[in-house]
Amino acid sequence: MKRLLLTTLLVCFAAGLALAQRTVTGTVSGDDGETLIGASVRVKGTQVGSVTDVTGKFRVEVPAGATELTVSYTGYATQDVTIGTSNVVDVVLTSGQVLSEAVVTALGITRSEKALGYTVSKVDGSTVSGSGEINAIQGLAAKTSGLQVIGSGGTPGASSKILLRGNSSFQLDNQPLIVIDNIPYDNQVNTVIGGDYPFNPNLQGVNESNRALDINPDDIESISVLKGPSASALYGSRAGNGVILITTKKGVKGRLKVGYGLSYSFDQVNKLPELQRQFGQGTGGGAVVTDANGVITGSNPQGNAVANTPNSWGPAITESFDNLDTYFQNGTSIMNNLSIAGGNDKTTFRFSYGNANQTGIVPNTQLKRNTFRISATTGVDKFKVSVNAAYTALQDRKAQNGSNLSGVMLALTRMPADFDILGGTGPNGFENADGSQHTYFFAYDNPLWSAYHNPNNTDLNRISGAVSFDYLPIDWLTLTFRIGTDMYNDKRKQIWDISSQNFDPRGEIWESSIRHEEIITDFLGRINKRFGDFSTTLLLGTQLNHRTDESNFARGSVLAAGGYYNLKNASIFYADNTDVTRRIAGIFGSVDIGYRDFVYLTVGGRNDWASTFGPLAENSFFYPNASLSFVPTELMDENSVLSYLKFRASYAEAGREPTPYKSRTYFGRPTFTDGFTNGIGFPYLGQNGFTVGLSNPNILGNELLRPEINKSWETGFDFRLWKNRLRGAFTYYYSKSVDLLVDRPIAATSGYSFYTSNAGEMVNKGVEIELDYDIFKKNNFTWTLGGNFTKNNNEVVKLAPGVTQFSIETAFTGIGSFAIEGQPYGAIFGTQWVRDDQGRLVIGENGLPLRADGEGFLGNPYPDFTAAVRNTFKVWRFNLTALLDIREGGALWNGTYARLNNIGRTQESADGRANYYIIEGVKQDGTPNDTRISAFNYFRTFMGDGGNYAVENAIQDGSWIRLREVTLGYDLPKIADFVENVSVFVTGRNLWLSTDYKGVDPETSLTGAGSNVGGFDYFNMPNTRSYIVGLRANF
Repeated sequence: MKRLLLTTLLVCFAAGLALAQRTVTGTVSGDDGETLIGASVRVKGTQVGSVTDVTGKFRVEVPAGATELTVSYTGYATQDVTIGTSNVVDVVLTSGQVLSEAVVTALGITRSEKALGYTVSKVDGSTVSGSGEINAIQGLAAKTSGLQVIGSGGTPGASSKILLRGNSSFQLDNQPLIVIDNIPYDNQVNTVIGGDYPFNPNLQGVNESNRALDINPDDIESISVLKGPSASALYGSRAGNGVILITTKKGVKGRLKVGYGLSYSFDQVNKLPELQRQFGQGTGGGAVVTDANGVITGSNPQGNAVANTPNSWGPAITESFDNLDTYFQNGTSIMNNLSIAGGNDKTTFRFSYGNANQTGIVPNTQLKRNTFRISATTGVDKFKVSVNAAYTALQDRKAQNGSNLSGVMLALTRMPADFDILGGTGPNGFENADGSQHTYFFAYDNPLWSAYHNPNNTDLNRISGAVSFDYLPIDWLTLTFRIGTDMYNDKRKQIWDISSQNFDPRGEIWESSIRHEEIITDFLGRINKRFGDFSTTLLLGTQLNHRTDESNFARGSVLAAGGYYNLKNASIFYADNTDVTRRIAGIFGSVDIGYRDFVYLTVGGRNDWASTFGPLAENSFFYPNASLSFVPTELMDENSVLSYLKFRASYAEAGREPTPYKSRTYFGRPTFTDGFTNGIGFPYLGQNGFTVGLSNPNILGNELLRPEINKSWETGFDFRLWKNRLRGAFTYYYSKSVDLLVDRPIAATSGYSFYTSNAGEMVNKGVEIELDYDIFKKNNFTWTLGGNFTKNNNEVVKLAPGVTQFSIETAFTGIGSFAIEGQPYGAIFGTQWVRDDQGRLVIGENGLPLRADGEGFLGNPYPDFTAAVRNTFKVWRFNLTALLDIREGGALWNGTYARLNNIGRTQESADGRANYYIIEGVKQDGTPNDTRISAFNYFRTFMGDGGNYAVENAIQDGSWIRLREVTLGYDLPKIADFVENVSVFVTGRNLWLSTDYKGVDPETSLTGAGSNVGGFDYFNMPNTRSYIVGLRANF
């Protein structure tokens, strides 16, 4: 009887316990309707809980007596939810109300900001698209610290270069890796020219595009800028210069939403060299005038009219032509963007279409871009599948640039003021009645004729995207497999019409095709587990990457007839092709440990195997990373002054493999030139030939090459005061690159000129500051002042033994870009004047300074510091944003202005044409110089590039303060139930520029984004100011 009673009591107790402990299920979503994956759901006051699956659903066993659940997710406010009588609890978390924001980091993993021991800057996609720039990279200018954007000109498709914390390699690309939705996105600048061309193609041709131009800025949701190896180490060797991590817009749960945007841009040239219109074509002007005793009393401004010369030292003229104004037209850009998005509990999607149609400031230049992007996510229980794909079709037409006899700015700015660019007898004005060019000098093309007869056309098609699979076999484990691709085919056609001067005047046609293909696969597992006060995340993964680049070039010369631009019209043919393949395999991992949400430690590493190493080399290289963050405010009581404080520190290494085919010695076709003509090469007179070494001079390969290693230390702190009203961050970093690839000179008796080895070292160190302050914040009026500051110091520490300097790329006579021990990388190096011990010029008997033997350091093309200040106002339905961009320092070689002084085209040379000049300095005997010289000699040699000139006088300061962007917007009142919102805006870009630079806008680069050379201006294309109007509507 007692046993029966005891058994009955136990059964009743167990039943009661079972009834008391119940299972609660539900869904966690954000206030935007999107379900949240991996949200923490815990029974309050206990360690019992789970995380949401790929569809945002959770299941938790709730003990007896528990009445509340605590739900949290990175980037959302933690919420305590009361458990009622129902066993189904759906939770909606509110975003934007937490001190520690969510940050997208390497591999697209979202982490809490307070857990990061390194710097990640976040740029909202609306600030990039809102700039009105067609090139998304240019739209990043001045948006965050540590980032420098260098444009190459204001013409359609011109490249934009991006650097994070300076240069870190002598020979490899110094730009960061671009990643879109976890798939690398190629950003090469592909310059195509015949393999028999003996010079640096970056100095002439057209402003080639960087391939990030293919991105539609309107598709960008946000950009995470991973500046150092600590932030980007998991991406492997390609991320040694940092990562620009782009997250595109996605669909959300809810009703179907349609968005439409339209903008129209009106573009003008913003700055040109100041040219004179008082004196015409000719010679002899500025010659000395002497008195009866032979003493120079001035210069004769009047010269003799001489035809067929580029010089403007001729007579005074009564009629002049503003050919710059005649030539440059108002450019326009029209952009349309349409998006459709929606979803339900299991599936979300977004489709977008973007169209950009741009006509340039240079006649006959244009760009047309059509982009399509689709993303979709679907999940059932523990599975989720995500698909994203993008297609870009781009066509553009470019004009000639730079050191180019067919170049726009070369012939246009040298053009005498008494020559009418449209003065030809033909119907269009730039041709004569017989069809020949109307030009002032036989060696230059009329720039209008060149724009129409020497075009460079591009037709590109690009596909990129990925499919990823997520599986949660258990609550704390996520498995991800991803396969993606990025491929494009770029067809180009360059026409050099008959009588074009830059190459064969009998006419040439170049046809080329560029194919890029990349396939990448990722497999990773991520464990999220909490043990009492400890939160842990373990990440393990592997990655395979295969890249192929193929370039085919064909040239037909000596055209039989004009106007027929087909290779069949040519008489002489040349062809070559280049194929480059590389593979990288990597494994990586990291462990994140957090204690009571106030201290976090991350330790990780990656090992890569690369195909570009030689057979005798160790092709495996490992690079570790570690970071620590400490958040003391998590231990403090809430107060009204210090809202948030985090200290952080990190160390990381990043390895970079050599470029393909550096480890072997191959045969290549040589070319021989005198430095002025295109020279000769093989095939020659029908006979082919090769020499050992891929380039000329010949370089001996090295089978024992090692990876370049970048070792980086970083420390800093983030803070927020007065309930987040003042927000700021300070970072100090020190980065040392070792084992840099250097081509060392070797004895010519070896049969080679150089030998590639790991020998160089370079250091970057600097500070970054970011501040934002809500000066005034009320319902109908807010005013936020923000800004950033960056100072980077770069130094070449060591080159190869016996080498103290080397040229980065072939440049011009007397001027180059060098790596020099003790100087910043890319230092401008050129001819100088002789100076005495006190730095004074030493003047020769002819009254001109003496030119020193050899060459020396002339300046650093990179700025001393950069800064930006942004003001944002919101008054009722109006919003106003203004971005001020500041650059201090940065030398530029203004070769344009030196040549224009030489030939008498600058306003400066006209204003002083009647004077004599005494150059400040000392004679060779040490006495003060008192020798008078003519205006002609002064401007031709001392201020120009004629005679025994020195390049140093053409070095100018590239500092600026500019109003980078200003936007005024207005949100219209609700106009219909189906219309969610409508806004209209006007934007100005580069409306104001303050600089002492005497050329075009100093934001310029002759060599473009495809080169490690910077600071060259030799008849570069001008930049633009833009006026933009537009609207955005959501339905």
